[in-house]
Amino acid sequence: MTFEDDLKEFTKSIPGKLEHIDSEETTKIALITPFLRLMGYDTTNPAEVKAEYTADVGTKQGEKVDFAILEEGEPIVFIECKSAANELSTDNISQLYRYFSITDIQIGILTNGVEYKFFTTGDDNNRMDEKPFLDISLLSLNKKDIKELEKFKKVNFDVDEVVSRADNLKYRNLIKKTLLSEFENPSEEFIKAIAKQVYDGILTQNVKEKFGTIISVAVTEIINERVNKTLADAVASNEEEQEDNNAVEAEESINEEGIITTDLEKEAYFIVRSIASEVSDANRVALRDRKHYCNILFDNNQRFPIVRLYFNNEDHLRVEFYDEITLTSNGGKKGEKVNIDDVSDLYSYKERILNVVNQYLDME
Repeated sequence: MTFEDDLKEFTKSIPGKLEHIDSEETTKIALITPFLRLMGYDTTNPAEVKAEYTADVGTKQGEKVDFAILEEGEPIVFIECKSAANELSTDNISQLYRYFSITDIQIGILTNGVEYKFFTTGDDNNRMDEKPFLDISLLSLNKKDIKELEKFKKVNFDVDEVVSRADNLKYRNLIKKTLLSEFENPSEEFIKAIAKQVYDGILTQNVKEKFGTIISVAVTEIINERVNKTLADAVASNEEEQEDNNAVEAEESINEEGIITTDLEKEAYFIVRSIASEVSDANRVALRDRKHYCNILFDNNQRFPIVRLYFNNEDHLRVEFYDEITLTSNGGKKGEKVNIDDVSDLYSYKERILNVVNQYLDME
């Protein structure tokens, strides 16, 4: 089973357990400890997961954090637990905040077994951010949440990488929430900012109310148009892939009319090229753009794809990997499509990229 399958199986059991949970200790036993095991941590090994970890805070000696995840004897993550019977609040972060101020810890988690809030030092290296860079409820998971949680599995966890991405992730999520709130119920400041761009008259109260309605409708239309475009692109992409498979033996024209190679595609190409250079001459990695996707090929040969980029919709980036392929009925290669949030996520798939390059080298 995949991590996603295991996670979904675990979350199915949560509602039934919640009926019987009325304390913090029961929450730890029924929800939090099993979740840590799901993430690959040995909760029976105190050298790896230490319950009631002692952290001396200023004049308060012997204060204990509920769980500490250790690496080579040193804590790398503190976990503060609350009862699943209660919702998490800003008051709950005070202990984590104190631990950050006197230790070298960079990742803190506040949880009630259902909701997990992830904190780091953020802008001020001596203090914990007041806002989490990641906020996930196990009862309302989406694909993005699952992908982010997978980064915290023991086999994948890298403190430096998580911290480096945390700031960007935090502000991106906050901006999304702010924009969504403004789209649904535009504030006066937002209405003024937009109206001033298109209206030369005086912004009376009646005018502002009028623009509030217009903005809400316009935003809805924009979202619908983007959704329709995404669906149209997906259909066109499938048609283009079928066309490509039918002509897999034929060399494509490098300069197809109407194609624009975006900065994101170029950045992805240089990342893949850099990774491939560890086992092969970087000059053997080539970019060949098409209307609905962009190929990164080995030896500029259509039969030797390394990855395929679907970056036309920059809000929905997908990458197709070819380290494991299935053959279509007409002899074409079909890989595995993976959603990514940022082009830098390609570094997380370094092994897959190297695997496919090594496969082509072994064929020589």
